[in-house]
Amino acid sequence: MKMRIGRVVAGTMALAAATIMATSESAAASVTPRIGSDHTYSGRQNTQSVPLHKGIGVAQRQYRIAVYTGNKEDAGTDANVSITINGTRGFVKHKLDNSENNFESGKTDRFTLGLRDVGRIKSITIRHDNSGKKPGWYLKRVTIDVNAKFPCNRWLATDEDDGNTWVNIPRR
Repeated sequence: MKMRIGRVVAGTMALAAATIMATSESAAASVTPRIGSDHTYSGRQNTQSVPLHKGIGVAQRQYRIAVYTGNKEDAGTDANVSITINGTRGFVKHKLDNSENNFESGKTDRFTLGLRDVGRIKSITIRHDNSGKKPGWYLKRVTIDVNAKFPCNRWLATDEDDGNTWVNIPRR
């Protein structure tokens, strides 16, 4: 039991110690590239990077996550979005940066996160907290790295579909 508690504390310390660099299209020209960041500024994309935290005794890896918001009217969300990555060696949860321009209609948001290695990814759970003026969100799909695809094509909204603000998506 002590080992499990130690891992939870270490994982929490890693997230707390991580420095988040958020960039948006509008700030792209003034951003100095940093090692480990995803510097794709063309089109309608935002980027967030959380560097790996070294020396905590837990296997770490970088996850390159792309979140695609559908191109429907009012598809974007103002709510706080989080993702849980479920794998063969457990799971890890992370709140995704929701700056003013993230998760907007027809937009792709990219995140490079240094998190605990969960092994082969089996599924993800993505959710929002239903906060903000327009919390409803039409999520088209999520990809992690190159080969993990999670098609969604549904609303995460209390007043649409099944009324849930979360969805568990198995790997395809």
